[in-house]
Amino acid sequence: MISKNIVASIISRLLLDFPDHFRQYLVSRLKWEKLELTNGKIIVNSYFPLIPSMAFKSVAKAWHCAMHGTIVPEIATIAITNNCPYDCEYCSVSDKTVRDLPASLLIQTIHSLQEMGVYHFSLTGGEPLLRRDIADIISSVDSRSVVNLSSTGYSLTKEKAKALKEAGLFSINISLDNKDPRKHDAGCRYNGAFDIALKAIQYSKAVSLVTCVATIVTKERIHSGEIFRFLEFMKELGVDEVTIFEPVPVGKLAFCDDVILGKDERNFLKSLHKEANKAQNNKYPRIFSFPYIESSEYMGCGAGCTRLHVTALGEVLPCDFIPVTFGNIQEENIETIWGEMHKTFKKPSRSCFAIDNYKLLRKSDNSSSGIMDSSLLFMSENIVRREGLPEFYDNLMK
Repeated sequence: MISKNIVASIISRLLLDFPDHFRQYLVSRLKWEKLELTNGKIIVNSYFPLIPSMAFKSVAKAWHCAMHGTIVPEIATIAITNNCPYDCEYCSVSDKTVRDLPASLLIQTIHSLQEMGVYHFSLTGGEPLLRRDIADIISSVDSRSVVNLSSTGYSLTKEKAKALKEAGLFSINISLDNKDPRKHDAGCRYNGAFDIALKAIQYSKAVSLVTCVATIVTKERIHSGEIFRFLEFMKELGVDEVTIFEPVPVGKLAFCDDVILGKDERNFLKSLHKEANKAQNNKYPRIFSFPYIESSEYMGCGAGCTRLHVTALGEVLPCDFIPVTFGNIQEENIETIWGEMHKTFKKPSRSCFAIDNYKLLRKSDNSSSGIMDSSLLFMSENIVRREGLPEFYDNLMK
C-alpha cells in the first residue's frame, strides 16, 4: 500500500492544467482505491495506466479534451476471435465458427484508435489465447496505451505468459465465477475449467503480469455470502485484483429478467468496492466493481462515448453488452464509424445503457448475427436516457 497523500500530490502535479475542484474531486475518489507501488510507479487498477507513464499522459489528454467539450474514445475492447472450447452461460458470442479477421486489419484499427485517444485496450474473445499471432497484436500497441487480456485461461502456459509480457501485455483478467470447482465448471460447460483458471493465475503471477480475476456476481452469490469466501480465496491465491461484473440480460441471458440485480444488491457491490479497498486488514485483493465505477456517483456509463467494442466480425458496438452495430471495420475506417456512433452517444450516461434498455436490445435476437443495425434501435422512443452527467464528468466539464 502507498500513502494516498503521496498519490494525491503526484496526481495534482501531473494535472496542473486542470481546475482545482476537479483535482480535489479526483483525489477524493482515491480513498476508495487500493493503491500500490511497483517499480516506482503507482497502480490504481488494471483499467488505468501506471502513474506516471506515457499512457497516463494519454489519459490526461483525453480528460483535457472532455474538459473543453470534445469527448474522445478512451477504452476499446476488441474480440480478436470467437473461437472457444467453452460454452459459458453468460457468453454473448453467438457464432463460434466465424473466421478470424487478419491481424493486419486489427493492428491498423488499433493504431487508428491510439491516434484518436484510446489509452486502454482489452483483447477479448471467444478465447483470445487461441490466436497464434496474439503476441504480434499486443506488440502493435505502443506506450501511449496499456493492454489487458480477458481470458478463461485456456491454453495459457508459463512460456506463453512470458511471451505476452515481453510483447507488452500489462494485465490479464481470468474468468472465474465461483469458489466451488463444480459450479464454475458447470457454468462454463467444460470439465476442468476451474483448474485451468487456477493454473493460469499461477503462470501469470510467475511472470509478474498484473494478475486479475473477472467474476460475475449473481443474486445467489450475494445472499449466500459466497462472494466473501470467493474474495478470501482470491487473496490466498495472490490475485492482484478482482473485477466484479453484474449479470446483463443480453446474449444467452437475453430473456432472463430475473438475473438483474435489485437496487440493494447493486448498492452492496458499490459498497464492496469501497470497503474492501480502504480496509487496513488487507483481507481481500483490490476490487474493481463495475456497479460502482459506472454509477452516477463516479464515471457513469461511457458506452459509445468514451468506449467502444469491436466484434470478431469487425462490427463496432457501443460496448460488448449492447448488440447494436454502427459499422464494420472491414468496410469503413474506425474514425468514420466512431463519429456516427458518437452522434447518438454524445456524453456518458448516469447508469448502464444495456441494463436500462435490455428489453429493446432483445430485438437483436431477430437477426441471424444477434446484432442489430443502429437505425432499427434508435428510431425507438422508448430508449432510456438519464439526464445529467455522472459526477466525474460533471466535475470535469462544468
